[in-house]
Amino acid sequence: MRFRPWQSSPITRTFSLLGLCGLCLLAACAEDKTTADGSDGGSGGSSGSAGNGGTGGDIVAGSGGDAGTAGSGATGGTGATGGTGATGGTGAAGGAGGSSGSAGSSGNGGIGGVGPDATITDGAEDRILLTGLVVTPDQAFDGQVLVEGEDITCVEMGTGCEGQSGASGATRIDTNGIILPGLIDTHNHIFFDLFNDDDWVPNLPSSCSTVDDCVAGASYYCRSNRCDCVDSVCRYKNHNQWNQEAEYALMLDYKQCFEDVTGKPIWCPIKYDDAGKLACELDKWGELKGMIAGTTSIVGLPAATNYPCVASLSRSIDVKQNDLPDDKIQASSLGPPADATSYCTNYTDGTTDAFLVHAGEGVDATALAEWDDLNTLGNPVGCLIDPKTTVTHGTAFTKTQFDVMGAVGMKLTWSPASNVALYGKTTDIPTALDSGVLVSIAPDWSMGGSQNLLDELRFADNWDNSRWNDRLSPEDLVRMATVNAAEVLGLQDVLGSIKVGLKADLFVIGGDTSRPFDSVLAATPRDVRLVMVGGRALFGDDQLELAGPASPGCETFTACGRNKFLCVAEDSSADKLAQTRADIEGILNAALQDLDTVPELPASDCGNACDSDEACYARTNIPMGSASDCAATCGAGEACFRTSASAYNCRTINACSGKKTKTFYPVAPLVSCN
Repeated sequence: MRFRPWQSSPITRTFSLLGLCGLCLLAACAEDKTTADGSDGGSGGSSGSAGNGGTGGDIVAGSGGDAGTAGSGATGGTGATGGTGATGGTGAAGGAGGSSGSAGSSGNGGIGGVGPDATITDGAEDRILLTGLVVTPDQAFDGQVLVEGEDITCVEMGTGCEGQSGASGATRIDTNGIILPGLIDTHNHIFFDLFNDDDWVPNLPSSCSTVDDCVAGASYYCRSNRCDCVDSVCRYKNHNQWNQEAEYALMLDYKQCFEDVTGKPIWCPIKYDDAGKLACELDKWGELKGMIAGTTSIVGLPAATNYPCVASLSRSIDVKQNDLPDDKIQASSLGPPADATSYCTNYTDGTTDAFLVHAGEGVDATALAEWDDLNTLGNPVGCLIDPKTTVTHGTAFTKTQFDVMGAVGMKLTWSPASNVALYGKTTDIPTALDSGVLVSIAPDWSMGGSQNLLDELRFADNWDNSRWNDRLSPEDLVRMATVNAAEVLGLQDVLGSIKVGLKADLFVIGGDTSRPFDSVLAATPRDVRLVMVGGRALFGDDQLELAGPASPGCETFTACGRNKFLCVAEDSSADKLAQTRADIEGILNAALQDLDTVPELPASDCGNACDSDEACYARTNIPMGSASDCAATCGAGEACFRTSASAYNCRTINACSGKKTKTFYPVAPLVSCN
């Protein structure tokens, strides 16, 4: 059963007497999180406008609106909700309607104050007792959560954990805030998180009236029926189109170079080969972006199964270094896999509990056809139509596909910000929910998508309010990022809720404790008071640093003017685990500057053979050997290069490659302050 304790329901929210007194004091002196005033009243009807409602004050009630002019059927203005003063002001009445209109209703108030700062009493490093509003998220109550080692050992109302033996001598944190399960990001191309919108978004005409404007608007990329005009903006139709942009290809070149994978550009310096690759730094930067926003697990698609360095911050949940006993999560980021049978075999033998597959990303028949692929691949045919399969995106899907998914128990990961940036539309979540599909939410990546899950939740809420008539409650959205996400990963008995026996992946925010889910949607990293991963306090307000690891210590970090502690380095010199945030940022910035300054050679050095959109560069992406390493004698302008672990071949010393038309220094910041 789903609890909404602050609404009228059979379940009532439980407060201790002390908690009620605290809330009364909070109302009198807390700084409002959004504005000090209530909402403004609405306007009247089309024929005769009603007066606008007054605005509620901090202490006293707002004044009423003026009467509207006469008109046929005008609706009265909306009055503001009274401020949260010491005695609680009463909202003013709405302004009177026109002569044929009716009086307006009272307005809704804003999010309440954030309350006083959290406080800490130092104690044992491996035992932490949190006090505050606990959101499990099935219930919300004033209470305590006891963490011992990696696990949650007590969750009780009031001071019910005080009697536990582990509470004696524990570090105590009075959060004066909201304690939640850590957010779980079920889809993020984490190696792209060093970039943001400044580095790439679709290069399409910014306005249109019809699709003809997209093509006639001098956009090369919209040719061949690749675009549509959506809400007066040109957008792509499927995921095979935007990746053809030269601007995207250049950004991809940087990422491929640092990651040292197939497809890196010929001008990638050899220093980033093998041991010099920056896969660890790329992954950890993405983990940090998530962690400071309360995300404790990320499906980052890093293919980093041999990188122990990724086991230090937010959990890279889809690799074996996830600090859990097993990794039973598989993902396909390039569409339904041709070798579907192997995944289905893993379902049967218990090797895989969750398979997350890109499908239906786009809005046209090409994207929709990926549903047919899911149904026809594998042996037995259609074996991926299974409860362990989660579709990532499904933007092209309709009731037909969702009905099958819901009946089977398949799941869906929704990335609205990225969908809208690329295609102008997003997945039909109301229809998916009506079909019984369980939905999680994730930011996809940081170019066009969101910088973190808090931003993505806010985008989803705004989209829902404007397009779907507020179908999704704040609670629905928060569940998508916690309990639903854990179920997508097959980890509902490990993560995603605040329950005894689950891992202590938690985060705490300041906010209106009478509206905790709304407070999550309003939160930014500045409002995140504490983040714990596996019982370790790794980020939070500066005064709580005593809760963090004593060795090797933590760093100072500023989140939009609020001082924080951030624990990145581990007490080990192996596997780059000793790197600090400053180290990681410095390495990535130096590397970006390195690639930004790769010189372009005279066209004659490539025999004037480069196309108009190409330039001549030195071949530095593979090591040059000695002439004797090659069986044949290399020709003029050639040298002997090592082309694989055991093979040498003649290659031109210089080669044509796409022009480097922009630079990417500096690395995208961990947090953006608006």
